[in-house]
Parts: sequence; C-alpha cells; structure tokens
Amino acid sequence: MDVLSFLYQALTTLLLAAIFSVVVRRLLPPVGWIRALSVSTIVIVLLIPVSVWAGTGLGIFSPEGTLQTGVGTALVTGALLVLWMFAMALLSLVVLELIVPSGRFGGPIEGARESRLGFRRLRRYLQLVWIVLRSGLARALRYGPESSEFVDALIRTINQAGVSFVKFGQLMATRSDLLPEPLITALSSLQSSATPSPSSDIRERLREEWGEEPESVLGSFEIDPFAAASVAQVHNGTLHDGREVVIKVQRPAAAEQVRVDCDILLRFASTAQKRFEWARKLGLSSLVEGLVGSLTEELDYHIEARNTRAVASALSVYPNIATPEIVPELSTQRVLVMSRLNGSPVPAASAHMTPDNRDRLAKVLFEATAESILVHGVFHADLHPGNIMLLDDGRIGLLDFGAIGVIDSETRQLLAALLLAIFTDDNVNAVASINMAFSVDPDVDRGALQRDLGKVLTLLTKSQQADSSVFNRVFAVLRTYGIAVPGDVAGALRTLTSLDPTLRALRSDYGLFQAAQDALPAIAVKLSAPDRLAKIATTSALTSAIAARRLPARTERLLTQLERGELTVRARSFGAPSDRVWLGSLVDDVLSGVFACIAIVMALVFLLVPGGAPVTSVLTLHHLMAGALGFIGLTLALRLTIRLFTRRNSHV
Repeated sequence: MDVLSFLYQALTTLLLAAIFSVVVRRLLPPVGWIRALSVSTIVIVLLIPVSVWAGTGLGIFSPEGTLQTGVGTALVTGALLVLWMFAMALLSLVVLELIVPSGRFGGPIEGARESRLGFRRLRRYLQLVWIVLRSGLARALRYGPESSEFVDALIRTINQAGVSFVKFGQLMATRSDLLPEPLITALSSLQSSATPSPSSDIRERLREEWGEEPESVLGSFEIDPFAAASVAQVHNGTLHDGREVVIKVQRPAAAEQVRVDCDILLRFASTAQKRFEWARKLGLSSLVEGLVGSLTEELDYHIEARNTRAVASALSVYPNIATPEIVPELSTQRVLVMSRLNGSPVPAASAHMTPDNRDRLAKVLFEATAESILVHGVFHADLHPGNIMLLDDGRIGLLDFGAIGVIDSETRQLLAALLLAIFTDDNVNAVASINMAFSVDPDVDRGALQRDLGKVLTLLTKSQQADSSVFNRVFAVLRTYGIAVPGDVAGALRTLTSLDPTLRALRSDYGLFQAAQDALPAIAVKLSAPDRLAKIATTSALTSAIAARRLPARTERLLTQLERGELTVRARSFGAPSDRVWLGSLVDDVLSGVFACIAIVMALVFLLVPGGAPVTSVLTLHHLMAGALGFIGLTLALRLTIRLFTRRNSHV
C-alpha cells in the first residue's frame, strides 16, 4: 500500500468517525467529543473485517468471497450489521459513562493528574483500611459516637492515620453542637506537632514562591523552624529594614496529601450515612463537607492574610490587643509573612504581673472577643491558650488566623440575647431567642424545651462556674429536640468557652461566667443604642413606606375585581419553564422505556418463533426483523440509561 492510499484511507476513516460521533452525541448528549471520536474510530476500523466475517457466517458470501444472495438482501443485511456495530459502540460508551463520566478529566494534563491522584488514593485507601481494622474502628462503627469503644477506636485511628487526619480531628472538636461531650473532649486532646520538613524542601518551596533564595529576599532567615505543625512550619527572620517577621511555609506535598485524605473522608461519610442510623441522624456527610471546606481554606494563605486583617479591624478599638501585620509583597498562597509578636505564654508571663494588670487584661480579653463576635460579626475562631500571648510591651497578642467566624447582623443580636439569657438564668427569653435564631420544627414541645433548658441554666447560675462544657450541655438539650445550631454560631460559642483557661491563668477566680456577666450587659446596650436603632428604624421605615405607597392601588384593584365578580385564584400547574422541561423529559423517558420494551419483546418473538421466508441458507426474514427491532430496542434502552444516570448525578 503506497503512502497516498494510506492517507486516503486514514482521512476517510476519520471523516466517517466524525460523522459517527455526531450521531452518537445526538443520542447520548453527555458523552464527550474525545471519547465519542475514539470509540467511533475503532468501530470504523473494525467494520470491514467484522462485516466480512459475519457475512460469511450468515451465508451472504461464500468462503471464497462470492456473493450467494441477491444484491438487495446483501444490502439489507449489511445495513443491519452496520447498525449493530453502531449499537455495540453505544453500549461501550454507556458502560464507560457509568464507570467514568465524561468531564471527570478536563483534558490530557488534568487526566494524568487525576490518574496519579487515583493511584495515590488507592494506595492510601489500602493503608487506611489496615489502620481502621487494626485500631478496632471497623467493629466500633456500629455503636456510634456515644460509645466509649467508638471514641477510643477513633482516636487510635486518627493518631495512626497521619497529620491530615489529626487536623481534621481538631476541626471536629469545634463542633460541640453536633457531637457528644466525651468525643469532643477526646478530639480536643489531639496534638498536631510534626517533624520539620528537610531544609532543602523548604528552600525549594520559598524559591518557587519568591523566585529567589530566602536570604536574598529577607535580611536574615533561620532555616530551622521554631514550630512545626501538620501542614506548615514557622521560621524566624528579618526584613531588610530590620523588622522582625515570622515566615509560615506550607509543607511540600501537604496540599496534595490533604486533597487525597479529604476525598477519602467524603467517600467514607457518604457510605457511613447510608449504613448507620447514627450517621444519618448526625448528618455526617454535611458535617464532613463543612469540615473539609474549612481544612481546604486553611491551605490558602491568601485567606489567612485576609482573615488577619479582618479581625485586626474588628479589634482596632482595643489598643491592648495586638495582631500580626501581614507583609503582602512577600505573602503568597503557600507562604505567609507577618510581623513577629514577641512575648510568652499567658501562664508563665502573668506570674510577673501585678494583680491589677492581670485583672485589667482578663476583662479586656473577654470584652474584645465578645464585642468582635456580637458587635462586629468577625472573630478569631480558634482562641485556645496556644494562640494567646502576653507580649513584652504588656499587651495581649493573638496568633494564627487560619480560621475565623463571620456572623450576620440579625443573628448577632439574637445571639447576644441568647447569651445574656443563659448567664442570667432566663430560660424564657433563651427559648425565644433560639426559636428566632435557629431552625426549630413547628412540632417541637416548646414548654418541655423551656423546662429542660431551664434546668441547665439554673445549675449554671447556682454554681457560677462555666467552662468549655457549659455550651455542650445546652447543645445536648437542643440535639434532644432536633434543633440544629448553625456552624458560625457554634464557632462563636466555642470561641468564648475557649477563653476560660486563659482568663483563669490571668486571674484564678475570674472565669467565663464572671466575665460574661461583666461584659454582656454593656454589649447589649451597644447593640440597642439609640443611634443604632435609629438607623435600623430609618431603613425599615423607608421600605415600609414604599410598600404602603403600593398598597392603595393593589387594594383598589382587588376590590374592583371582587365587585365585578372577576376575582379568581389561579394555580398554574407547570407554569415555570423548568417545570415544563421536567415534564417533557419525564414523558420522553417513559415513552422511550415503553418502546424499548416493545421492540425487544417483538425481536425475541421473531427470533424464537420458527418460520419466515428464507433469505439465505442460515437467515430468514424473521431473523432480519429481529435484528432491526433488537437494534431499535437496545438503542432506546441505552439512551434511557444514560439519561437517567445523568439526571441522578445532577441531583446528587
């Protein structure tokens, strides 16, 4: 075969494959072009040898290639063979779509990346399966988070599974609104310290981000980190102008490792929610999705830089509270540079302060935190003692703004009312605030809720001791009545309770309860200040005036229609275009299914019932009818399968 003949055959094959692909994608719209063209090319290449083999077997041609039937019969049989090759191509594409839907890979590069990720995921799956089996978690899953066996097995699993899972466990410890107290306590004990990455890896990461050696960008740089956690480590350095800074560097491969582990966690949560009642009741998939989102955000240091500036703005009215200043020209998605806060942990530093200074700083710390939550709506969401320092200049320094909370205006006011009611033993207003702030089922027995919550508040008030468990007891009551606390509100309450150890380190007799009783009334006054209420009233009056101006015309129109007997109420079924599209699609699917069944049944009848005019020594007319009807039935069935599969995925 010369080159021209080969090129001619190749171009003809590609042209026919392209036409074939157009027809395929008309029948199966979700199928991608590359996949459709690849399968079509294979079909075209195999068409001639398969046709010759089938034609010989069916008696159309002799073994020597001589035509043994009329031309018309040969053409009809050949057309059926082409159609069945087409049907096999459709079947192959449907199977591929069911296994790996089109669009899963964005292109060759993305496909290679996803394939590599898939291999890593498989290897990580096998590793985690062995850890789950060895730790006893597989057996304990049936008992749920209320079981001590489950708690112990989960902690063993997390500690063995690596730094990503430790970080995930720490995030789970923030959801005391959903998880029982023993599990929260166990998760809160997890430590995320890790062995530092090799110096060469850190230098390579900084060169990737800055384009230069760290010693060229900075005045000085300490390659040995002073802190190393699960996904990042922190180094000391100075700028060329002499300012002291800290450089937070994301570990190489940390993002990819977190991505693999998060994908596995999401799959596990979905499976667990299908199998276990406790997972369904907990809403495990939604919980894990939210925590995965938080963990993913912490990998982007642009977000942490924005968070730091937002909280600094909210705390700017408190000169005794300090936050790091971001160095934007050196900060990237994977490297964060900020001013260094020089100080010591609160317990050690407070021992050298006067009682008056300790008392003042304790009150300022709680008041500033509560005001950032309730007045400004932006707050540090991880104020454990390790993120609070006493600085050398006598101020309080806050660190690590990877996680912040944001609460809207109305929720802030309701949360302030709820907190004031909790710390003043006012269960009536506490339940009223809960009804307005949270999603409460109309069938909830509010009298019983009020009594049960009142018992918790009474014990709190009489003991005058509030620690990290105070809101856990409130959450436990709410869970009993099926009341879900929004994640931002739960984060705000956890932030307040996390201050208790620091407050007591400053002043042993001054904890969360005393601080809340001191600060909350003044904050409530700020929220209800006349100028603030006047602005809200002005906005409400403006919108009410617009609505009132439209009311007479609407009332007159209704009265006129009522007087004339023309007032009617119309409920238009499928009035929305989306409703009509859905109905049309449903009818199309039903008819496709019916016709597919009819065609397949008729094909079987023609195939199995003897008789029919002979066409060749092997074929009869019944066989040809069965082939045509079978092709129609199979094509309709495959089209229906891919439509149903696509619709199901679009609603997941």
